[in-house]
Amino acid sequence: MSKPWYRKTFLWGQVNLTENDPKECDLDFWKDYWKRTGVEGVIINCGGIVSYYRSRFPYQYRALGLGEKDYFGIWNEAARQANLAVIARMDISCTTRDIYDRHPDWYCMDKEGNPILSQERYAACVNGGYYHEFIPQVFREIIESYHPDGFADNSWAGPGMKTICYCENCRRRFREDTGCNLPDGPDWEDSIYRKWIRWSFELRVSNWKLFNEVTTRYGGGDCKWFGMVNADPFSTGGRFYDMRRLLEDAPFIFCDHQSRDRKGGFECNSGNGALLRMISGENVIAAESMAHYYKGERTFRLCAASRQEVRKWMLTGMSGGIAPWFHFVGGGCLDRRKFEISQDLFRWMKENREYLEERTNLAKVGVVWNQETAVYYGREDPDGRGSGAFRGITRSLSKAGIPYLPIHADDIGKYKDRLELLILPGTAIMSEAQEQAVTAWLRQGKDLIVTGDTALYDEEGEWRGPGLLYEELGVEIESKLEGADAKDEDNWMVSDTHNYLEIAQPPHPIFRKLQGTGLLPFGGRIRRTASKGALRGVAAYIPPFPIYPPEFSWIRERPSLAAVYAGTLKSGSRVVYIPADVDRCYAALRIPDQRKLLEGAVRWAGRRALPVTVQAPGHVQCDAYRQEKRILIHLINLAGCEVPLGTLEENLPIGPLCVHLEGDLAGKKAKGLVSKEIWEIERGEAGAVIRIPHLEEHELIVVEEE
Repeated sequence: MSKPWYRKTFLWGQVNLTENDPKECDLDFWKDYWKRTGVEGVIINCGGIVSYYRSRFPYQYRALGLGEKDYFGIWNEAARQANLAVIARMDISCTTRDIYDRHPDWYCMDKEGNPILSQERYAACVNGGYYHEFIPQVFREIIESYHPDGFADNSWAGPGMKTICYCENCRRRFREDTGCNLPDGPDWEDSIYRKWIRWSFELRVSNWKLFNEVTTRYGGGDCKWFGMVNADPFSTGGRFYDMRRLLEDAPFIFCDHQSRDRKGGFECNSGNGALLRMISGENVIAAESMAHYYKGERTFRLCAASRQEVRKWMLTGMSGGIAPWFHFVGGGCLDRRKFEISQDLFRWMKENREYLEERTNLAKVGVVWNQETAVYYGREDPDGRGSGAFRGITRSLSKAGIPYLPIHADDIGKYKDRLELLILPGTAIMSEAQEQAVTAWLRQGKDLIVTGDTALYDEEGEWRGPGLLYEELGVEIESKLEGADAKDEDNWMVSDTHNYLEIAQPPHPIFRKLQGTGLLPFGGRIRRTASKGALRGVAAYIPPFPIYPPEFSWIRERPSLAAVYAGTLKSGSRVVYIPADVDRCYAALRIPDQRKLLEGAVRWAGRRALPVTVQAPGHVQCDAYRQEKRILIHLINLAGCEVPLGTLEENLPIGPLCVHLEGDLAGKKAKGLVSKEIWEIERGEAGAVIRIPHLEEHELIVVEEE
């Protein structure tokens, strides 16, 4: 029995058509490009904000250059002749005034009853007839005329968290569902606003299900609507993506996370792949749109991106299990450099596809996340308070060459038998069930790292104090915060950010990479804590003191407040507890000493959690998998990649590298699918070692077990 398209289509392409393309685009060029790259599916603009097909709805806005052409039909036919899967790309966020004048009740309204506009278009309300009546008719029309394999839409979720719609539909439904009137405005201190946030998430889940019900009703069970999500669960633009509920058990994922951003590096895309796939099912195909246009501090849609910017993002995504998807804006060819960026990578992935699917991640370190922390605790600062600690931990793991799995807090029990070390990086909001899963973990003798404000806030993002987790750890915590926010200005005339950590002597093993110093730069915040159990303070907080003039820059107070704890519980669990938000500071400040502390905590607590690691003279992203009787190890060279957004121009080859594998490995040799090299596997008491003299862009190492 043949697999449905979403189980077998791995290589994707998209030309996001512009309004002049029906007149000026050379489709023959793109048909040839599909062939050269070996793509298996394409996303083609169809309807919504701009229509490219012949619709029976005369007021649906048509592309300016469309004329009498059925442009979607032309592209659809060309793709079918090339044996490609076809996805009809929609954008249902806004319309022109033509539809608004006929159905003003379908649109978002402000408090005064005026329509809400976005770039001179009218924003459709997710509660109105445009979503619930008109778009289902459009789906049916497209299916009956063209029979696409499925649908995608990167603007399906409507306005974000700062835009409250006061249309009659929203007023009525919110009152019916909650018993409350809509909030006066976006105010996180208002409990009604927080209730509106939860309600808004529910609406998007409901619409996601509605659209799938409609497309499968008219197009059959495999004609699915997959929307799109952003792989960053902490900062989705306030667009109400409940990642776990939308993607749980999803058979396929379209991800609109086109490039690195200012908050993270290229290594984030490996985490994106693992995060998406561990929510849905490990071997689900998660296709990610990868921008080939210039996207830096300024964005230029029609010009080519820097070659290495795109390739590093693609390669780290592949390493994390992402299916590649080239994305161009406009069918024109004025800048032909963009077409040479990734052709060879697509061909390489096609040739080696058997090694990229149906495999199990070998990582035994689980880094816990949930969106509640970013939304209700992060509030106005989801990137800092919500995701900063997660980014700091995961970046330090990548720099250390240690594979990890992002695990949703609800899935701790689901993956507990695969993991040996659990990290809770500032996961401020945890339900009682989630805390119980962690305490059960500890009672099994498994290892744990806890940082920052983990499990100290309720579901509304309000302080609740320590609960089950800290009772298990034997730790008392006060509500008072000391220190500074990592985002605070570094003003030499204001010393608030000038604080430190002092390492207790003799130093604990977690400070192994920090020999020669008893002092670490901090710059963050901390809560007053006390341990009544097995955990002992191994570093202390030094309060701020003047930084200028230099004569005044000396320590006034001897440290008395523990900033880092470590110890072994009666169950045998090794635990590191870091009330100082070192991980969040590292994400913001990139201080090497902070990374070394975090790595040291992982290596000490994660003694049983490092089946594969890489040691290299530069940053190398490492991901490892088992596939039947194979071990697969991806190495992505990220040396020298910490340059401003969009500006990476060079690949810097590095070497030598050592890949360490714990346990008794049955294979005798390892082969590189990129370099075509064969390496002997050395064996010792600590396991096996593969020595690689040189790494260009990337390598996929295969060890065939005998």
